[in-house]
Amino acid sequence: MGSDDVGTDPGHRGLQLRPSEEPRARALLHDVARVPEQRRSPNVLQPCASRPPRPLVQVLLCEDQEVFRLGLRAVFEAQPDIAVVAETADLEEALAVAERPGTQVVVVRQGLVGGATLPLLRELCQRGTAVLVLAESCAGNRAALVDVLQAGVRGFLPRRAAAQRLVEAVRALARHEAALDSTVTTQLVTYLTGDGAQVSPERRALDRLTERQREVAALVAQGLSNEEIARRLFLSPATVKSHLTAVMRRLEVRTRTQLAILVNRDHSPAA
Repeated sequence: MGSDDVGTDPGHRGLQLRPSEEPRARALLHDVARVPEQRRSPNVLQPCASRPPRPLVQVLLCEDQEVFRLGLRAVFEAQPDIAVVAETADLEEALAVAERPGTQVVVVRQGLVGGATLPLLRELCQRGTAVLVLAESCAGNRAALVDVLQAGVRGFLPRRAAAQRLVEAVRALARHEAALDSTVTTQLVTYLTGDGAQVSPERRALDRLTERQREVAALVAQGLSNEEIARRLFLSPATVKSHLTAVMRRLEVRTRTQLAILVNRDHSPAA
């Protein structure tokens, strides 16, 4: 169809076909209508739904020994899904910090729980915060173990457990699962099957103290001063004084001599 076959109608802006070319033009229009929709170029990147970021497990460390606290922080923050949001040196401060929204798991040394701090531990668990207790030895005082489990603790591991075991425990607690060492499980089964009844309801006086408080009391009984105890336990004198005040209040003694007598009596074979 050449330029001579095309005419222009003065009354229209579009091009007009001569009558002799109408059949062929209609066929062309029919073929155009049958052309499929233009395919997308394979080189054009199409938007895709991005995967939402994995939520972080927010951890609070409750540890009064700096070396262990720094080690725990390094272990947890090496994980892409765990963040350490705060650090404290005692359970009372941890309870206050955990009031802020976000904290899911509190990792605490066993020496900072038990005895006078059991109500604080119980309140922390009742708020829905998971607690992982790290013990010097999971084969220690069975009564103390039962106390923390009854307070609501669902995680209990040796303090020197492998780093990956600690990480797995924190993740399990964040999923509202338990994370108990096999030794703890054995002791708990033994307790529930009847052997636990052998634990006297009238425990020794020192069993009412935390592990750290017992350490301080034992060194007082050896005649050490607060400064000497601080150097021995790698604590500040102010921290030793705070522990000693709590010990004397808990055991209802007023002098270091009375405390030493009580400690030596509890450690005697007849106790």
